[in-house]
Parts: sequence; C-alpha cells; structure tokens
Amino acid sequence: MNPTTKAGDKGTTCFLSGERSSKNAPLIHLVGTLDELNSHLGLVKAKLTDQDDWKFIEAAQINLMKLMAHASDPVNEKYAFTEAEPSGLEGEIKRLREFLPQKFSLVVPGKSETEAFIHIARTVARKAERYFVAANDEKPLNPHAGEYLNRLSDYLFVLSYKYPG
Repeated sequence: MNPTTKAGDKGTTCFLSGERSSKNAPLIHLVGTLDELNSHLGLVKAKLTDQDDWKFIEAAQINLMKLMAHASDPVNEKYAFTEAEPSGLEGEIKRLREFLPQKFSLVVPGKSETEAFIHIARTVARKAERYFVAANDEKPLNPHAGEYLNRLSDYLFVLSYKYPG
C-alpha cells in the first residue's frame, strides 16, 4: 500500500463514492471532524476505569467510522443509521443519570484528567454536529446520523460526571 498518492495535491480529495471534492467542502469538514472526534474518544477510552464505559465508547467509535463512510457515500444503505443508534445513546444517558448533580451549574472542565478529556470530546462532537448540518444543507444525509451526533455530545456530558477525579 502506498499512502502517498499525490491525488490531493491540488486541494481535492475523493469520496468512497468515487466523486472528487474540494478539501474545503462541508462534507470534508464533517469527515475530518468525525475523525478528530474518533481520536479524542480513543484517548477518553484509554483513561476510563469502567469496562462497560470502555465498551460503549468503542461502539461509539465504530459508529463514527460508519458515519464517516455515510458522509463519503450517502446513498449506500450499508452505512445508513436507524433509530437504534441514537436510542442506544439515550439508554446510556438514562443509565448514567445517577451521576448527575441535583442542581446544574456552569461546568468548568478539569476536575480530573479523564473528565477534561471527555469534555474535549464533547465539544468536538458539537463541532461535528454543526458540520453535519452544513453538509446536510448541501447534500442530504441520514437524519438519524445527525440525531446520533446530538445524543453523543449529551452522553459525553453526562459521562463526565462519572469521572470527577
């Protein structure tokens, strides 16, 4: 495998569908941010102490790779999201509610290294959601994938309370 193709030297890249696009296109920003989020989740996963949380983050990473493939080839049903993906996050959010404080206040990340990493991932998930909206305006994407990104940032917010230090 040759990782250097030089095909993108002039500012374009190729989607899974074979279509070429500017590297500044909303879909490319979305895919790049999902890749960034996946890496941040890898760091979060490496810091987690609970095996169930570790497995759930790994499942989220796999879903993000599926979402990257969906953005790169939106008509391919193999990469389509269903209600099950956002619903799975909702179930985890409910499971973790016991860690939420009775009264909410502004969150200042940094209570622990793990909590800070979770908040970084949460903010990147929010950025990915904004790029999803921009990309969807240009080329329709699966609405359940957008819901998934929204729930993922909610899940990370709740998860951060489980790792206060």
